[in-house]
Amino acid sequence: MELRLIEAASEIGAGKRGASMGMAALRVAAWKNGSELFGHAEESILRDENDVLYEDDRSPNAHHIDGLIRFESDLAFEVYKYVRNNVFPIVVGGDHSIAIGSVSGTKMAFPNERLGVVWIDAHADLHSPWTTPSGNVHGMPLALLMHIEKKGRNRPRVYTMDTWDHLRKIGVNGPKLLPSDLVFIALRDYEPEEEAIIKEHGIKVITVADLRQKGAEAVVNETLAHLSLCGRIHVSFDVDSLDPTISVGTGTPVPDGLFGEEASALLQGFCRDPKTATLDVVEINPSLDTNNAMAEATLKILEPLFPILRSR
Repeated sequence: MELRLIEAASEIGAGKRGASMGMAALRVAAWKNGSELFGHAEESILRDENDVLYEDDRSPNAHHIDGLIRFESDLAFEVYKYVRNNVFPIVVGGDHSIAIGSVSGTKMAFPNERLGVVWIDAHADLHSPWTTPSGNVHGMPLALLMHIEKKGRNRPRVYTMDTWDHLRKIGVNGPKLLPSDLVFIALRDYEPEEEAIIKEHGIKVITVADLRQKGAEAVVNETLAHLSLCGRIHVSFDVDSLDPTISVGTGTPVPDGLFGEEASALLQGFCRDPKTATLDVVEINPSLDTNNAMAEATLKILEPLFPILRSR
C-alpha cells in the first residue's frame, strides 16, 4: 500500500501557540536520528490559515472558528482524494481540531459505510461552543463530527453557530460517526458536560489502567471487536495521551499517560487491520518542549508503522 504524509499545520484550535511546527519538529528528529521516515512517503503540505490568530476574535466561544472553514475543507478533500485511490494518509498536525477535516475526508471516501473512530487522547474533545470552558476548538471536534450539542454555560453568537454548522457539513451531510462507533483510549481529563455525553451514549472508554492490566494487543482486539460493524476505521493519536515524563512538548499534558512502547503497540495493532484507513498525529508542540523530546518520542512510535502499512 502506498503512503502519503499530509502536513496539516493548523493551530487555530489550540490555546497555546506552536503546534503548527509539529511536522517540522518531526523532520528535525528524523535528521538527527538518521531516520528514513520522510523517505518512505510523498508529502502534501496544506496551506494553513494561522494568520487569523493575529486578527480580532469575533467568536469567544469558539476562537477564530472562521479560519477553519477553508482549511478543514481542503484537508477533507486531500484525505478523500488519497483514501479513494487506496493510498494511506498520515495526517500530521497541528492541533486536534484538524480531525474535523481528516475524519470528514475519510467519511467522504466511504459515504455508505459506518466509520469507526479510535481516539487515543487524554481528553474527550466533546465540547461545543455551548459548553466549552476555554473556547478552544481543539476541545470540540468529536461533538462537531457526531452532531452532539448540549445547551450549557455559554451563549454563543449566531455567527459562531453558523460557522459551526458549515464545518459540520464538510464532506457529507449528517454525522460522520455514531457514538457507538467511537472508542477512547487513555482518556483521563474531561469536564462534567463531556462525562454526561459519554454516559448518555454509552461511549466505550479504555483507560491507561485497563491497558496495563490487559496488554496493548488485547486492547486492540477489544477495540476492533467493538467496531466490528464499521467498514472503515480512523485512528486519531494525540501525543498528550503520552505520559508527561516522556515530554512536556504538547499544549495540555496530563499525568498518568501511556508510555511510548504502549502507544507504539496500539498504533501497530490498528495499522495492521485492513479496515484502518487513516491516521492523525496531533499536538506536537516544540515551542513548549526541551530538546525536541516529544517529536523524537513520536518518531519512534511512527517508524514501525511504515513497513506495516506498506505491506498491507
